[in-house]
Amino acid sequence: MDRDIGDARDKNPGAGEQAGEAVGGIGGTLAGAALGSAAGPLGTIIGGIAGAVGGWWAGEKAGRSIEDWGDHEPYYEEHYSSLGEPGVAYDAARVGYGVGHVAGRNPDYSGKSFNEIEADLRSNWKHDQEYDVLRPYVETAYGRTSRV
Repeated sequence: MDRDIGDARDKNPGAGEQAGEAVGGIGGTLAGAALGSAAGPLGTIIGGIAGAVGGWWAGEKAGRSIEDWGDHEPYYEEHYSSLGEPGVAYDAARVGYGVGHVAGRNPDYSGKSFNEIEADLRSNWKHDQEYDVLRPYVETAYGRTSRV
């Protein structure tokens, strides 16, 4: 990103960043980024990763990585629909897509396959069974945003 643009954004944060700063951490930033009903669970999961892993996950750039969600959500909806009856509601799948979407932007994961970074994501998920159900959505979104 052009340094001048980044500096200007730091001086004039968007609504998502302001909400994040107001309630603290990445979870709040994501909640402010208009993810609707998925913001709470997604923010909780991202917050857990940020707390355990730290680094990029705990910074404002992680929050900014979700700002283009609206550009990608139609793809995620189409992917979800293509699965037939996946046994999970789209609102739940959306949490998985959101985590993968953010993870794909993590510069620490640049050039790494999903299999190489999955342990970071899985180890900070509260319930393994929930992760297993959402894994296909996490992987799909990671593949999409890690290429962008």
